[in-house]
Amino acid sequence: MDDVPISTRGEAGQLLDRLLGRYDVPAYIRRAQRVQGAFDQLVQRCQHQRDEWLTMVRTRLAQVYALAGDWERLRLLLAEPEQVRALEQLHAALAPRLRLPVERTASTRVLRRALSELQASMERFNRKWQAYLATVDLADVNALREGYNRYYLLEKECAVRSTRIARQGYQPLAPITLGDLATLMPALPVARLKGSSARPPGPGRGQRASGPGSD
Repeated sequence: MDDVPISTRGEAGQLLDRLLGRYDVPAYIRRAQRVQGAFDQLVQRCQHQRDEWLTMVRTRLAQVYALAGDWERLRLLLAEPEQVRALEQLHAALAPRLRLPVERTASTRVLRRALSELQASMERFNRKWQAYLATVDLADVNALREGYNRYYLLEKECAVRSTRIARQGYQPLAPITLGDLATLMPALPVARLKGSSARPPGPGRGQRASGPGSD
């Protein structure tokens, strides 16, 4: 491309208009979209794996609820009363469905065995999930966030022709950490039977998934 001499503010503005006119969307908006898109894709990949590994937990949880018929029946079997509410909330979040109907049982022994199987499934899921999160590569996502912090304001100032307007609402982006993913998609709050040996809780136990400052 030939060099274009810029001798006045008007000529510079015309050149900028021509450059910006090549794109339907300003550069600063495209940059923000790339950052958000990369984060969304990362979460989707993690959520896909999470949903796959939650299959057995869903089945066991649905069986427990069908056998109990009422969440309050579990209160005397669980180590902590608040676990009843935690199971109810998890059931609402996962919305499990059984392929075949399961009748309510009057047997405490049957219900206790079902809870024991659910506990084991939850513990297996948590071990696999925490091991998986430790392997997630955040380099590309964070490189885009670093580029956003470095160039977004400059690109927006060029587009809106005002430093004051460009800075309105701007906040630099912190790097995404594995802890952020564990908070967004936490380990499960394991239901523990009375008399069962308690294992050390994993990261994120008892936390509920929420959207980023943007499962």
